[in-house]
Amino acid sequence: MVPDHAAIRLVVNADDFGATPAVSQGILQAHREGIVTSTSIIGNCADPAGVKALLDEAPGLGVGVHLTLVGGPCVAQPSAARSLVGPDGVFPDQPGEVLLSWAKGAMRADDVEREFEAQVARLHDCGLRIDHLDTGYHLGFLPAIGRAVEAVARHHAIPGIRMAIEKPSLAWVVEAQRGAMGVALGGLAWLTRRKLGTLRHGPRTWGFIESGRLDEVRILEIVGRLDPGIHELVCHPALPDGPPPPKGARDPARELRALTSPLVREAIAHKGVTLCRWADLF
Repeated sequence: MVPDHAAIRLVVNADDFGATPAVSQGILQAHREGIVTSTSIIGNCADPAGVKALLDEAPGLGVGVHLTLVGGPCVAQPSAARSLVGPDGVFPDQPGEVLLSWAKGAMRADDVEREFEAQVARLHDCGLRIDHLDTGYHLGFLPAIGRAVEAVARHHAIPGIRMAIEKPSLAWVVEAQRGAMGVALGGLAWLTRRKLGTLRHGPRTWGFIESGRLDEVRILEIVGRLDPGIHELVCHPALPDGPPPPKGARDPARELRALTSPLVREAIAHKGVTLCRWADLF
């Protein structure tokens, strides 16, 4: 048996469960037929009871919450999240608006914590067992938002928080846009982890930079780069829904094909990678 210190463990987490039927069904297919072991539910999803019913069909799938401050209504009373929403109680449509609010000091940290608490409590009250938290558009890498995530995780005894990113590689130099995004996310993640408590240490997460654009080749490359320790691959599979997107655009259906690829399964087995859930790491 391979000793623990030499083991490679990998959580393959599909974000955005509950966003649309195509996304939820695509994630379930990627779990049943592919390598997905975990998912994160949109924190303000429209139908938490329906989400719970779907997840009951996949008891082996780990479950987290994809906390959001972008798009759709807040879950808390709008008066308790006034700095996060417009007069209609709805979040901004774009993450840039949230970043601007944070940069201007208009975002209240206590509003963020109350909203995240409401999102988690609503899903917890449906009977879901939550083993990790992450944030839409990586906003949890901002220190003020990261601290709110940790406070909610502690309150609900949720063991995992996504707060790490893959190590730099030569591709970051060759592909300037990818490299700039990697440096920015990595720097924010490092800064925020320093301000958090004991929950700050999670798996090293891959796939941030290719969000919605993973393909078979990239997944095989990531598997080849995994070293002993714990890792997470974040992905966004979905069933085809409409015409194929333009080349280079987000393509969740392509991600679904890659995640169910026999070549990917063979590479994981050959490397000796153990697929697991967040709950299996603690």
